Amino acid sequence: MLTKQEMFLDFLGMPATQLIIPVYQRVYAWDHTQCDTLWADIERAGHTGSAHFIGTVLYATEPGTEALDARLDIIDGQQRAATLTLLLTALRDWMQETNTALDDIDAEGITRRYLHADGSARELKLILSRVDRKTMQAVVKGEELPQDEEDLSQNVANNYRLFRSKMDNTFSAGDAQVIWNGIQHLLIIAASLDGDDRPQLIFESLNSKGMPLTTADLIRNLLLVNASIDEQTRLYNTYWAPIERLYADDPGSQRLNAALHGYLAVTARKLRISDKDQVYAAFKTFMEDIYQGTLEELLIGLKGFCETFAAKSNSTSAQRAQAAAEFGNSKPKDYIGARHVFGD
Repeated sequence: MLTKQEMFLDFLGMPATQLIIPVYQRVYAWDHTQCDTLWADIERAGHTGSAHFIGTVLYATEPGTEALDARLDIIDGQQRAATLTLLLTALRDWMQETNTALDDIDAEGITRRYLHADGSARELKLILSRVDRKTMQAVVKGEELPQDEEDLSQNVANNYRLFRSKMDNTFSAGDAQVIWNGIQHLLIIAASLDGDDRPQLIFESLNSKGMPLTTADLIRNLLLVNASIDEQTRLYNTYWAPIERLYADDPGSQRLNAALHGYLAVTARKLRISDKDQVYAAFKTFMEDIYQGTLEELLIGLKGFCETFAAKSNSTSAQRAQAAAEFGNSKPKDYIGARHVFGD
């Protein structure tokens, strides 16, 4: 792994370079709490002129396409990159509406250097994944937000609105200059993976703190992390997205985790899984030491199993709910193991 310390804007503003959030990554999750903290940190850095460290951005480089020299797969750091892109977009829009130019940049300069990858309107600098992508594109390009709920990222839309609300009637050109100065003082460690690094192991380590990943999150990442960006997108849209939709109403991914447990119980009977917390480790063992087919064949089988599991568990849950209602117990268990659904 190669690391270097640099200003975030220097990293974001690399010419003809695009930042890609792979589809195996968790969706954009920051809310107003994190955004308020970041805004306060930026204001402080803008007033003091001191560098403010915001963390590590871990990435792997892929060849570019057409006008792009490179595409960087962001393995860790998407929350900060996305939030700062929203802040830059809000600042640009305020500058356009108020016809304001700062000491060393105008609205068009922000768009050209930090919001678009090739200096034109064709390629965005930051491409989010899944449901976040269309909303971020609409925000950066000043277009109408997606009308379909499946295409609308509330966090992306809400955080853009939050930053715009901070730039109200009392927000002056001097305030804008402070925010711009602060953004210029944001410092990161840019860490580039080389050929010997294993992205999944690093991803697991980096995400061992903070909001824990679910078993389903980790398995999705394990399945897709080694494919190219285009192949990840195809495999995700074809196989994993339909699985997630089946279990959409599933806080904590308990039912989906149970389905993955059931898949291993059926396809890798030699693996002994005594607890649901062991499912991810067992799935890694299955993929690395047992499974002999292709990734696409595995995803085909997994999708089919999860469809059957969902149908069976929904039927079983309905029966349990009715029985519980009759006996005055309104809280049937959410976690259904493979044996409860399919028998021994």
